[in-house]
Amino acid sequence: MVTIGIVIYPDIQALDLAGALDCFGQANQELITVGRVPYYQLLTVGLSRDSISAENGLQLSAGYTLDNCPTLDYLVIPGGAGARVLSSNPQFIRWLQQRASTADKILSICTGAYLLAHSGLLDGLPLATHWRFAADLQAKYPKVQVSAAALYVNAGKFYSSGGMTAGIDLCLAVIEQDLGVAIAQAVAQELVMYLRRSGDQSQYASPLKIQHSAEQRFIQLQHWLLENLAQPLTVADMAVQVALSERQFRRVFRARFAMAPVQYLQQLRLDKARSLLLCDGYSLQRICNAVGINEPRSLIRLFNSAFGCTPGQYKRHFS
Repeated sequence: MVTIGIVIYPDIQALDLAGALDCFGQANQELITVGRVPYYQLLTVGLSRDSISAENGLQLSAGYTLDNCPTLDYLVIPGGAGARVLSSNPQFIRWLQQRASTADKILSICTGAYLLAHSGLLDGLPLATHWRFAADLQAKYPKVQVSAAALYVNAGKFYSSGGMTAGIDLCLAVIEQDLGVAIAQAVAQELVMYLRRSGDQSQYASPLKIQHSAEQRFIQLQHWLLENLAQPLTVADMAVQVALSERQFRRVFRARFAMAPVQYLQQLRLDKARSLLLCDGYSLQRICNAVGINEPRSLIRLFNSAFGCTPGQYKRHFS
């Protein structure tokens, strides 16, 4: 039997915890249904056994503490606002480093990535986290290769996922490795989940939530671009709007936005396109006309490159 320890701490994201418990617990139920013995033993581990509050106010208490926790085969680290606080706790970080040396798998969910990053265990390795926290995590831990796009990544014994529901994708992938596709598929069906979702986190980031500048002229530029996406805009057109030469505009824009103007414009067009995909009455051709993309084939190619799925797949997921 594989012993899985799931860390709990104040201000944990309850769904990260529940998702892991339900996935591995349901796998045990599916095994029992087909006449097999349960494969996973699940337990929770905290700094103490005192009651703590999750981010949503749910009261929790751990079954074990760091001091009396038994040997673990897998360690699951859920995310939550408290993860950034716990990362500065030297007792926990030492315990994490020690457990990582003996466990077969370490699973980080969402912002649980802060704890792995702080431990130094992922230096030089890829680490997934929620797209909204990726830039902050990368700035704080430059030695880690932070992924803002992947639903989950695997680096040796270390597994990490993006957002909360991506943690379920990760657990399903581990169950498939351990018990085969039939059991993993049965768990996914019970949870009303895809066994393998197409695409990546970029599908789920809020449309038009792109990096912005505090300077008024660039705020006005973004508004102007959004109002004129259907037009064949050029970098020269954008430079005129902020009263800069084209050469100076390219330099200043890249410094402000960490991307080229044409990349920014394409991101605006694609974000607007996926918003329109969820509106009734918008064919691919009509969307192309509205966002300034030549033809549906070009939109499909750009969409797949940016979001890891076709416009049709995106619409089916979210409408």
